[in-house]
Amino acid sequence: MHAIGIPSRQTDFISYEHEFKNVVQELNQKGMAIEGAVFGHIQTHDGLVKRICADLGVKLILPLWKRDSEQIISDLLKAGFETIIISAKANLLGKEWLGRSIDNKFVNDLRKFNRAIDPCGEDGEFHTFVIDGPLFRNRLKIVDSKKTLEDGYWRMNFSRFEVEEK
Repeated sequence: MHAIGIPSRQTDFISYEHEFKNVVQELNQKGMAIEGAVFGHIQTHDGLVKRICADLGVKLILPLWKRDSEQIISDLLKAGFETIIISAKANLLGKEWLGRSIDNKFVNDLRKFNRAIDPCGEDGEFHTFVIDGPLFRNRLKIVDSKKTLEDGYWRMNFSRFEVEEK
């Protein structure tokens, strides 16, 4: 919210579908009139997001659908986004990958490590967090975090972050 200038909403996680639908329904009840939903999926979960959007009566937007993962990363970097890994499947990646920047070396390093891992983590191999970009008014800086192993995933749990002015 402080970095991008739009409200954010954090919820308890029951299921992705359940939470997503609840938030959209609550926003609509408050008069927000949600008309569409944008998902960053590339090759998976289209059935899920089609069902979610159909149930909510909103337009499904999949701007990255069937695009090349390496090209997506290249475009992301060219656009000026800064992204880090905050979660990784423990049977594929070690905790040393947590906090790793998605930078110009990332794809090559990942390919050398394991060619089967999608550079965008499309198959759930890892998850990312954007800390800065052209849409951001301010940059996020992680000040304190702890790496934990939970349910087969290494997770980077933030206990403190700061908002840095650009």
